[in-house]
Amino acid sequence: MKQPIIAAGFTIFTFMLPVAAEASTFNHMYVFGDSLSDPGNIYNATKAANQLGLPPGSVPPIQPTVPPYEPGGRFSNGLNWADYLAQDLGINLKASTELSVLFPGSSTFSPITLINNKPVISPFFNGATATNSVNFAFGAAQTGQFGAGDFGELVPGVLTQVGLFANDLATIGQQADQDALYVVFAGPNDYQTVPDGNPVVSVGNLATAIQSLYALGARNFLVPNLPDLGKTPRALSPNPPVASDILTAKTIAHNTLLDNTINGLETAIPDINIIGLDVFSQLNKLRSNPGQFGFTNVTESCLNPDTFTVCSQPDDYLFWDGIHPTTAGQKELAKAAWEALESDRKSVPEPTSPIALGLLGAGWLVYGKSKKSLRKSQLPDDVAKVA
Repeated sequence: MKQPIIAAGFTIFTFMLPVAAEASTFNHMYVFGDSLSDPGNIYNATKAANQLGLPPGSVPPIQPTVPPYEPGGRFSNGLNWADYLAQDLGINLKASTELSVLFPGSSTFSPITLINNKPVISPFFNGATATNSVNFAFGAAQTGQFGAGDFGELVPGVLTQVGLFANDLATIGQQADQDALYVVFAGPNDYQTVPDGNPVVSVGNLATAIQSLYALGARNFLVPNLPDLGKTPRALSPNPPVASDILTAKTIAHNTLLDNTINGLETAIPDINIIGLDVFSQLNKLRSNPGQFGFTNVTESCLNPDTFTVCSQPDDYLFWDGIHPTTAGQKELAKAAWEALESDRKSVPEPTSPIALGLLGAGWLVYGKSKKSLRKSQLPDDVAKVA
């Protein structure tokens, strides 16, 4: 894997201490991802695009459908895991489309702008991303530049989301907050509708996103792996877009490669702090012992995909629709994320003397930290045990 960004940024930042203090002490939080983390960005953007009066078919339909989806446009029946984690951290996390403006210097907030008479996601923030905690995640986003589906070119993928952040910082000549938490969580849309999705490409994109953020000044990362995509209600349905066994194999390959890649980044960049979140094992735990977590149905979706009717007790269901958890399931994921942050905090010793800090500044004190074991390489046998 190419690492030119690492080489450029390492000499500048080797004197900095990786921040792994109490989870509640993060100054800001930034999220880059897809519909699992989307706070309403794709909803805000598609709603605005459909109010322009453009010819039918030239803009994507409003997504998701509200109701029955959460009124703010989340892909669930309530808040998602990133919302809950931000609350736990005492952080006011804002959707990027609530901060973007119509054009540079404008005071008119808008999730979209027009370029060559075509609606695009507005890349203009007037420097607001430097002073706010921002969730850039978009429904349908893939790990690369764009999204999945017929209007995927209008959806900013993870690499484009990072670019939006980088460009806004550049407009005001600032670097990313080194005391913030940066979440990079994506990948399902690279595989769920694309049989030939390549984990090497997808994980490479995630690594590039992390390296790019590091070059901007970011130091603390939360990087979840993927849940078993072959065990969602849609994958288990009679005619899924991609077969269940293929999705499970893709998930395992992705997670194994992601684990190895993160280990490589941590070795190459001594002052980076990457915290793993084993979503694969966490959701398998919920499926294996649903009653322990208050669930009675972990295989079907609460929302009927044909009639769009909602079940009577959504909190009893793990899945809201064919691929997204209910807000009750999202809470469990947020709890696991909090525990991962706390585990990391307790594993990192704090320097105790001015001498130690001075040596660190000189660049020749090796900062010791015990690595996390939350990221696991799954094998097919592991899947069989929980299926």
